[in-house]
Amino acid sequence: MNTSRQRMLDAFEFNNPDKIPVVYHPSPAGLYVHGEKLLNLFNDYPPDNPVNFDSIPSPPPGTIVKNGAYHEIKEDEWGTEWEYLIYGVHGHPGKYPFESWEEAADYHFPLLPEIDKAEISKQRKNYLVFSGWISIFEKLHALRPMDQVLIDLVTGEPSLLRFLDRLVEYWLEAVRRMIDAGVDVIMFGDDWGTQKAPIISPMLFQSIFKPRYEILMAPIRKAGRKIFFHSCGFLGSTLDDLLDLGINGLWPQITLFESDSSFPGKCRKHGVAIYIHPDRQYLVPKGTTEEIETAVKRYAETYHALRGGGIFYVEIENDAPFQNVKTLIESIHRWR
Repeated sequence: MNTSRQRMLDAFEFNNPDKIPVVYHPSPAGLYVHGEKLLNLFNDYPPDNPVNFDSIPSPPPGTIVKNGAYHEIKEDEWGTEWEYLIYGVHGHPGKYPFESWEEAADYHFPLLPEIDKAEISKQRKNYLVFSGWISIFEKLHALRPMDQVLIDLVTGEPSLLRFLDRLVEYWLEAVRRMIDAGVDVIMFGDDWGTQKAPIISPMLFQSIFKPRYEILMAPIRKAGRKIFFHSCGFLGSTLDDLLDLGINGLWPQITLFESDSSFPGKCRKHGVAIYIHPDRQYLVPKGTTEEIETAVKRYAETYHALRGGGIFYVEIENDAPFQNVKTLIESIHRWR
């Protein structure tokens, strides 16, 4: 019987895994809404990543206001203040740690977290170990307003570019630590698309971001580790740039690629595995159970035919009826 580690490696290498791997995200939003039913479902159908489901999360004291709604404001380790309106779902920035990129010249980055090498070594016996969330674009607009970031990118604001280079050095040290600790797959996360188009022009991506990703990814490739890139939205030619960078895995908004029949084969040609993340805008919260099963079966058939390259990804938030959630998870384990 294959270990989860071998199954994931076979998927990445298009080496005909015994089953399509499954990854669960322990989203507190879904667990809070569905409680023990979802906890038990996760445990009845275990995933191929090292995640434990042994408790139900709940909002901190004082965050449920008079009308029963959840509301929380908290500052992260970067100094950004976030407002949260749905428990377990990411909030929106309200206050930023500096007022300009010139002021950011004196900004002190947060300390990098300690990495438990012993725990990683233990996990690697059975699992492929993923870690990190290297972000340069999203981190910019978590530290300053998005519209200001976009304007300054277009105008080539020198103080922003200097800060961006400092950010790259910060993440480069994080990459080195993860490699040293034995991490197998290092995650990058920058959303580059809207629903219909890339957020910035291809030229701007290629001139500003692509070379900086190359700096961050080079030591990962040299160490023989894998690079996994999360990016929601329509990518356009940015997809080709990510493939050129030599990524090993991509976590896209998969419904935006379903009309392109060449997408799975293109990724296989470049040796890139895909997180098969069923649509959370319509399918999972609003679709019928039949639609969910049909979609899962179609994904499974595609990646079985490719002899790998697919990894089912499940993240349950607050808006999906439990029957849809149950159908999703059971269908994945039926057809994988």
